[in-house]
Amino acid sequence: MSKFESVLNNLKLRKQRAENGLYNCIPLAFPRFRVALPGTEMAKFIVITASQKIGKSKLSDYMYVYEPLFFIMEHPELKVKTQYFTLEVSPMEKYNEFLCHLLYRLDGIEIDTKRLKSVDKDNPVDSKIFELLESERYRPYIEKFEEMVEYIGDIKNPTGINKKCREYALNNGHLNFKTIRVKDELGIESERQILDEMNPYTPDDPEEYRIIIIDNANNLARESGLSKMETIEKMAKYGITLRDQLKYIFILIQHQAQSQEGIENQKLNRLKPSSDGLADCKTTTRDANLVIGLYSPFKYGIREYEGYNIEKLRDNVRFMEVIEDRDYGANGQICPLYFDGAVSTFAELPRVQNKEEMDKLYNFVMDRQKRRFSKSFLMHSVRKLINWVRDKK
Repeated sequence: MSKFESVLNNLKLRKQRAENGLYNCIPLAFPRFRVALPGTEMAKFIVITASQKIGKSKLSDYMYVYEPLFFIMEHPELKVKTQYFTLEVSPMEKYNEFLCHLLYRLDGIEIDTKRLKSVDKDNPVDSKIFELLESERYRPYIEKFEEMVEYIGDIKNPTGINKKCREYALNNGHLNFKTIRVKDELGIESERQILDEMNPYTPDDPEEYRIIIIDNANNLARESGLSKMETIEKMAKYGITLRDQLKYIFILIQHQAQSQEGIENQKLNRLKPSSDGLADCKTTTRDANLVIGLYSPFKYGIREYEGYNIEKLRDNVRFMEVIEDRDYGANGQICPLYFDGAVSTFAELPRVQNKEEMDKLYNFVMDRQKRRFSKSFLMHSVRKLINWVRDKK
């Protein structure tokens, strides 16, 4: 079969799948923005970047862990296997974040990991939360999550990560080779097996999406003899091979350099994440299919951004921007998002021109903030009273 025939057959197959109601990607979590980014296809290299404490890990979790989970619960013909390398927090903490998200998703219960873990001995988690998590209604989601997601905290260097991912792929599929004839320096012909560059890998289950998440590049353990920059570059090169050979979706989370938030950049209004602003290694985006930046104008005291009132939305708004895109031409497209960090949730904001919906949003956010403040103030006052009574005894 010629290369043209191979490519054409693949295109015809994808068309037939679409006409039969099957998916060629996991649809993007944000419906309106699908015009720019339809979803996540197999064999992609994605970089997600933001300044520290903006929510890039939570965005990655929402887009590439939680949303795929709920999607395949409704579309069991698809499968997802996520190998999540947690270089910043422990696997148990990541699991706790998932439970907080699940409680919010299924029952609208907003509880953060601090409360879930009963960190405050005077305000432990309600036992009804455990009853919910152990209920039959929650069981299918938790079982599917454990089948789908593997949090890996004990492998931190690029070579180890690459080995772990290749092992899974080769245990659940095979490489394809083709025979070519070559001549040595004496002109003697022989046959040699090489990897088929047009179809290098066949998975056992063609409906399984395999996702790798590295959180984050800056915490990779250095390879022997390499600097931090060289170590990150090596991880990116492995990511390219995992994408091109084994059809992995490779997601690299990377900080912006702290210098990006300097006074000079603030004066010049150059605070948004960029490829040039990547910390420790600026070359990771060269072979990426998609580079996504996450921006919080509230962090920098900006009162209005893209027409949205940041004074009212405060820390509950993020702007996801496509910094680079080699597949869909979405460079520069911005998706405004409502953000709730406690439960790792994002949602598209209404269009700023829709005054009625925007007023509802502003009122919702401000009422929510007032309730939180009132509850926090009440708890603080009660504790002060308890301490005062104890001191008088």
